[in-house]
Amino acid sequence: MKRHQPLRMDFSERNDRVSPGGFAALALGVAVVVFAVTTFQDVQARAAQLEAALGRMAKRSASSGNAGAAVTAGYGVAVKRANAVAHELARRWDGVFLAIEAASDTEVALLAIEPDGRKGIVRVTAEAKNKTAMLRYLTRLQVRQPLQHMLLEHHEVRVQEPDRPVRFVVSGEWEDMP
Repeated sequence: MKRHQPLRMDFSERNDRVSPGGFAALALGVAVVVFAVTTFQDVQARAAQLEAALGRMAKRSASSGNAGAAVTAGYGVAVKRANAVAHELARRWDGVFLAIEAASDTEVALLAIEPDGRKGIVRVTAEAKNKTAMLRYLTRLQVRQPLQHMLLEHHEVRVQEPDRPVRFVVSGEWEDMP
């Protein structure tokens, strides 16, 4: 039988040698720090250049007057457009569509709904089986909130179709409800 060597377990023994892997990690760390510092200094120098250029441009536009006014007017137009879009998006569209849907029945088919958010107007194009169904639908639309002042714009009997349906357009206003 082979005799085993005793296992030496001395955890307090010190090894003062630097391994090649440790030295490589130290060198890599120093290189990364140097790169970060030089990059930061370059970015700071570029920012200072841009701020100086911006200051010169501001002085030029202030001295020319008209050019600054044109830029400001351009921004004003853009702000007005953005406000108009925001106002239109803030409208309560769901109330309009729910009111139109609640007024419908099996004798009337919706063909188009055209809301205009800026004017607060909605146009509904539909087709009914007959004039009586059309008038009943109009009456139901007139009592639905948030729709107001719903009026029949025009109608026509479709004589070329077999059942002679009535195509009509109704328009009116709506108000935002909180």
